[in-house]
Amino acid sequence: MRSVLTISVGLLFGLALSSVAHANDHKILGVIVMPRNETNDLALKIPVCRIVKRIQLTADHGDIELSGASVYFKTARSASQSLNVPSSIKEGQTTGWININSDNDNKRCVSKITFSGHTVNSSDMARLKVIGDD
Repeated sequence: MRSVLTISVGLLFGLALSSVAHANDHKILGVIVMPRNETNDLALKIPVCRIVKRIQLTADHGDIELSGASVYFKTARSASQSLNVPSSIKEGQTTGWININSDNDNKRCVSKITFSGHTVNSSDMARLKVIGDD
């Protein structure tokens, strides 16, 4: 009887944890290595059609200066949207959530996200981690 109770409690605890993990559905969409010179064609391609409502950006291994970003959707007309991104992100810093799909069309899939920018204050090239939330 005691083992059945232990198994039941374990299963309930596991279900509770899985529902919490499902509620926080953030995924790393990818990482872009930022060059030392200003570049305007840094693309993060999303291989699988994914609906993404907002993104966060994190700087790793150096500071990053951004001069712009755009998101491209998989549609017949290749629609795109400019994103309002911060001009600089310090190493280890994560931005707040940046909303995309702002026209309330939640059926559009993101095909790629492009960035313009470069690494600053680092001998190494910084990495820009892109986190998505659906």
